Amino acid sequence: MAYPGPPPHEGPPYQGPPQGPYQGPPQGPYQGPPYQGPPYQGPPQGPYQGPPYDGPTQGPYPGSPYQGPPQGPYQGPQYQWPYQGPQYGGVPSYQYSDWIHRVGAYLVDVAPLFVVGIIVSMAHNTFVTLIFWLAGLAYSLWNRWILGGQGQSLGKRVVGIRLLSEETGQPIGTLNAFLRDICHFVDGIICYVGFLFPLWDAKRQTLADKIMRTVVVPA
Repeated sequence: MAYPGPPPHEGPPYQGPPQGPYQGPPQGPYQGPPYQGPPYQGPPQGPYQGPPYDGPTQGPYPGSPYQGPPQGPYQGPQYQWPYQGPQYGGVPSYQYSDWIHRVGAYLVDVAPLFVVGIIVSMAHNTFVTLIFWLAGLAYSLWNRWILGGQGQSLGKRVVGIRLLSEETGQPIGTLNAFLRDICHFVDGIICYVGFLFPLWDAKRQTLADKIMRTVVVPA
């Protein structure tokens, strides 16, 4: 049995596309939806008001470890009294013994030798003279060079002064004490003026002290 196919179309005949020129999209600027808020007033008029100025910020400042300048009255540098002054090696410059104390210490040191000299001059025995001269030499070795090398001979101990190295501020030792006594030859060779140097020298030194770089200070 043959298929009969679809029924014939019953609507109006097809007229084709509409005739006439293409009109294009609507003309004119895009209007968009209408604005619903208050009307625009424009920028504010008159001088800029801004927040009031309160001066510089008083620390601490946010985000910075700087705490600002210290508050309170200026204290200034601190000083100690008595003034110590500059130091030469290990010895403060103001601590030098005066000339009269040095003379007093020397007189105490040589007093036993003076007594020995009187006894020797009065003795008419060679053996006695030799014994006293050896005793005087032993006294000088012990007092001037051993004790003196440790800082204080008997005379210096009595008057309260010490012999020290200018560079280290420490006692100079036996050998340097012996060499210093030899250097006193320079003090005496110019009419003993070298022994008077402590009267005007800034460090109260004799010429022997300058050669050996020693100073005499209060104990």
